[in-house]
Amino acid sequence: MSGRSARATSVGSVVLGLALALTAEALGAAPTGEPAGPTIRDTSSVARAKTRPSPTGKRARSAASGRKRRRPGTTPTSVGAARAMRAGFATDDLVIVEVVEVAGGRAYLTPGSASRVQIGNRVRIGGRRYSVIAINTKNIVVNLGKGRLSPGQRGEVTVRAAEVQTFATRPTPRPLDAFAGRWRTPGLPADSQVVRMIPLGVMRDERRNRAVFSVDYQRIQPLSGEAFGIGRTRLRTILHAELTEQVHLDADAFAEFWQAEDLQLRPKNASRPFISVRQLELGYRGEVLQGSIGRLRYASRTLGSLDGARMSASLGDTWSVAAFGGTLANPLDGSVSADAARFGTELAWQGSESSWQPRGSLTFHGSRFLGELDERRVAGTFESFPRFGHLGARAEISLFPADNPWGASSAELTAAGAEATVRIDALRLAGTLDMRRPERSLWLASFLPRGYFCVAEPAPAAAIEPCVGGERRYAATFNAAWEATLWTADAGATLASTRRAKADQATGFLNLRRRDLIGKLRLDAGGTLSRGSLYESAAFNLSPGTPLADDSADISFYYRPSWMRYRAEVTGFIEHGFGTRLWWAPSSVLDLSGSLDALVGRDVDVLMFQLSAAYRPRF
Repeated sequence: MSGRSARATSVGSVVLGLALALTAEALGAAPTGEPAGPTIRDTSSVARAKTRPSPTGKRARSAASGRKRRRPGTTPTSVGAARAMRAGFATDDLVIVEVVEVAGGRAYLTPGSASRVQIGNRVRIGGRRYSVIAINTKNIVVNLGKGRLSPGQRGEVTVRAAEVQTFATRPTPRPLDAFAGRWRTPGLPADSQVVRMIPLGVMRDERRNRAVFSVDYQRIQPLSGEAFGIGRTRLRTILHAELTEQVHLDADAFAEFWQAEDLQLRPKNASRPFISVRQLELGYRGEVLQGSIGRLRYASRTLGSLDGARMSASLGDTWSVAAFGGTLANPLDGSVSADAARFGTELAWQGSESSWQPRGSLTFHGSRFLGELDERRVAGTFESFPRFGHLGARAEISLFPADNPWGASSAELTAAGAEATVRIDALRLAGTLDMRRPERSLWLASFLPRGYFCVAEPAPAAAIEPCVGGERRYAATFNAAWEATLWTADAGATLASTRRAKADQATGFLNLRRRDLIGKLRLDAGGTLSRGSLYESAAFNLSPGTPLADDSADISFYYRPSWMRYRAEVTGFIEHGFGTRLWWAPSSVLDLSGSLDALVGRDVDVLMFQLSAAYRPRF
């Protein structure tokens, strides 16, 4: 074929191709020469077509269409596609894409979701096919695999015709009632979880300064008989102040006011002091040395109040030693007295690096009364906090002179005890054993009757009946509780027996609590059985309650019928007890509480109530 003939054929092919394209846009069909399937062409072949001889026939039309460069995202069927979409159908659409970025084995192309390209379509660029794996408003993302692309490369993707889902063509959705009862109510994770107790050791308040100002009023008002009511008002202040990083001040004092119509006729003794000071202590706390002076709340781990001083020194992280001494306050009214003095030393040990936190102490102390040697005692304690609970033990040995007035041996075990708490998931078990002898000293004997210290042996010819000796009291308690999410069951028993005296008592109890019964309403129910040397009884308790005002208040009521019989009587009688409890915290520093109790029975009808308020400022 001559050159002129070839050029004429090429021009004719171009004209014919343009005519077919315009006709296809008007009719909304694919242009002649476009593949019917998702065939994708690489526009990079256009550059090669310019250097080749002019083709004829289909090759000429294909080349002519290849020379027509389009912007990314433009197609020759946009008008027809729009018409087809308005009619409810999609049509094949040729989309030109361009690579804008390559990163992480993926290529990002434009345009994005406006091109109607779908995930799974295949893009052809540079003779390879790449699957579309993601689409957003700006980009089409393809997986490169083993291929390579560079920004600026172009390709094509044909979107296949498909029926467009509209609300008119979609099936009617099933109503929600059709799914009723198909799924079980989901279980909350907290319903199957049990909080395990983690021992935290001794609770401490880390605030540098804290105080409590409280007022409390109590009254007992008989409703039958000839007795008069009696009331008591108490004002109490507790203070802890950090004067410096090492020096602190602790104080605890209260004033009491008694009200009764026959107060002047009641026995006038020092058991109702106007002002009482329990603690007034100035302390120093250093890294090695610690000390306190004043009215100490505790002289040691096994001794109570002392008007004097205490000094201690840390011997490393494990051991410490302390010494203390001072006078003993009057045991009736708490006033300062110099009649008796107490002194001693204490050795303490703590396994701070052990996971079960063991600690123990050994205390040696003695006392003098009116210049005469009185108490001589050795006391030891031990406790630990393993993961399963708590273990503890204590013992005390006392030495007495041979001519002591209580008939005591020269060395006696005057106190011993052990306790254990074990927690296994929701089950908690606890038990205690305790043995005690009367606390005997010349100092206490000057304030209390002889019967407080021993059991006297009948001796008609003697001016003072001698003590028999060997008096002991044994006590044991056992408790088991199951703590579930919404309920708690608690059962236990208490046994007490006294040697040389007929004073035994055994008690058993069972309590149940159901929380969130209706909303936040809780219900407590329980029973008690008791039998002893003096009386026997059986009682039942029912108490509903609920928190109020976002748990800032709580109110409860109770009714407690009981049957009681004194051992000296043949028949028993019924008593009825009922009352209410109220607690309210209007702010984080103020607590208000009150209670009202009534007891109606054969012995006496009485009304008891209490009101209290506590203010805890933060400073």
